[in-house]
Amino acid sequence: MLRFRNVASRPAVLFVLLAVLAAGSAWADSCPASGAPLPTAAERQAIVPIVLLRCFLPEDEIDVIVGSIGRDPQASSTNPADDSGKLNPDGSLRPPLDAVEIAALIDMHSVLDQDMSAGAITRKFVPNGDVGGYLYGRTVISSNGKLLVVTTDTLRGFVGLERNTLGLDAGQSIAALGLDYETTPQGQFTDAVSGSSFRRRVALEIQRHGMHSLRHVMSAQGASQAEIPLGQDLDAATAAAPALAGRTLQMNRQGQTNPYNGLGISNDIGLVVLQHPEDEYPLHLNEEDTMVTPTPLAAGDTLIRRNLDGNETEIAAYTAVTGDDGSVTNVWQLSPELSAAEVAYYQAQIDGAAARVAKASGGG
Repeated sequence: MLRFRNVASRPAVLFVLLAVLAAGSAWADSCPASGAPLPTAAERQAIVPIVLLRCFLPEDEIDVIVGSIGRDPQASSTNPADDSGKLNPDGSLRPPLDAVEIAALIDMHSVLDQDMSAGAITRKFVPNGDVGGYLYGRTVISSNGKLLVVTTDTLRGFVGLERNTLGLDAGQSIAALGLDYETTPQGQFTDAVSGSSFRRRVALEIQRHGMHSLRHVMSAQGASQAEIPLGQDLDAATAAAPALAGRTLQMNRQGQTNPYNGLGISNDIGLVVLQHPEDEYPLHLNEEDTMVTPTPLAAGDTLIRRNLDGNETEIAAYTAVTGDDGSVTNVWQLSPELSAAEVAYYQAQIDGAAARVAKASGGG
């Protein structure tokens, strides 16, 4: 466990500094914390969060941010439903975030959120069971006990910058993104660990077929509608942060394995392992965003598979196709580089999605 250090709160100073940097001041050509060359906006898209933070924040403050994991970001909640969230997955009590931790977390978000802008490269990791629906263009959801057919031509829910998982393999990505929220014995991302009530193992589904993500270049409108999901105590504190005005979303959670919403990670902090309980993956600093309004996929977006060894394969590209009548539509086209076995796997997923849509539409 990291030791907390007594660092002074300095969000106001950083907000001024960040504003100067954003304005392109001639003297601001080096990192204020490390002295390294100041990265360009394009370079920032490819720098993992912890490295980028070291450009702007002192190491003591980064230690505070990392050490705040396991504390309660909504301790002030009086809703009895939130009481179970006062405990960590291992049963230890979650202390409230203190003022120093809140200030450091706000500084972190003030740095990282700048890069959710037009042209930002984002990833949305999707369950393998949803891949067929995306490739088919339609899927079936349950709403108020009824099955509805919906299109899959938008990014919805939680997304993150591609840099959040750069260089990570599939198992590391699951842990970094908090995709260990499943409670069933077997899941899309994780499976239960025998004899443990809170540890999760990288799912056999992922080990066999990898994990999939939609790679999307964000539009200006989409970027403006992306918000950071935070626990209510931290969300309330962002009112004093001009750089985050209108950029956060209060997202309360319940349950002993409920999300840690200080980092903006919206999923569980249960411990993820590969095969054995001692093979624990660490949690990486990163920031998720919530698409409050679904943002349309765009021609050039791709579907990517990431394996346990970290290798990635482009599965399909979202391609503009011109019809006989001159109309242009975007459709997913499988990569010609796929093997016959891979094509068969994805075609089976597409066929399954088509059958579910037909049945829900009354056609089967």
